[in-house]
Amino acid sequence: MIKATNKRLVLKRKEDGASLIEYAVIAALVVGIAVAAFAVLGTGLDTAFDAIIAKITAATN
Repeated sequence: MIKATNKRLVLKRKEDGASLIEYAVIAALVVGIAVAAFAVLGTGLDTAFDAIIAKITAATN
């Protein structure tokens, strides 16, 4: 009986470790995707804001 209980504890610990690694991999993927999205959208947003600023500046002059 004690042997079975010990085996359950060992298996439970292994599952917890795997979950931590899985969460770390998922978090790294999310960060990577966010960085890539900001890099791609960054130039487009910069161009859009520059156009808005130019129109506002032209309207006030």
